Amino acid sequence: MAESETPLTPRGRFWFGLTFVAFGIMPMLATFDIGLLGTDDINGPPWLGLAAGGVFVAAGLAVMAGPERPVFNGILAILVIAGLAALGNWIAFGAGERVCAGSILFWKSDMSGLGCRIPFGMGALITNAILLLMVVVVLQKAMGGPPRLAGPRRWTENLLLLMLAPILLPVVLFLFARSGLEAVMTRLETGSWPRNEGFIARMKAKRAQGKKPE
Repeated sequence: MAESETPLTPRGRFWFGLTFVAFGIMPMLATFDIGLLGTDDINGPPWLGLAAGGVFVAAGLAVMAGPERPVFNGILAILVIAGLAALGNWIAFGAGERVCAGSILFWKSDMSGLGCRIPFGMGALITNAILLLMVVVVLQKAMGGPPRLAGPRRWTENLLLLMLAPILLPVVLFLFARSGLEAVMTRLETGSWPRNEGFIARMKAKRAQGKKPE
């Protein structure tokens, strides 16, 4: 039997959250050339320091607040997502040249221009949709829950699925192709198509239970 997780005590949450806040304050102060970092250390407009640092500060405050304040934590979660969205949108759609470095397993490459903007643009659109959904969810909780704002929530959920479609569709197609290939290989090896015996047994049992005794 797995051991139950021990939640952090209020004191533990305070110090853990304070660590996040401390990491976030440095880039925020760099926006104003205060502290160990300055605007020259920000690879972009100075407000990026506020956005990046604000993500850590909001996350730290959420940890410190604990689960007892769901609406307040929801607002902080919105600030975290908003900061990430601001960074992604600037990289994808902001003015100026973009140069990115990425790696997949042992392959590393440097990208510039559209090669940098397109992947960040996809991520930015997904983050924007998550942000809209989070705003609706928090407002819905603050107003007493469903059925209030049921329409906007459904709309933002569909928008998020639409933004995820370029990622989900290739995955679904790959899974279908792999299943089809495995079925063909089974047919070639055994002379018969694969059968989901477990599913067939459950259907037979359900039909047997549904039949009324004469």
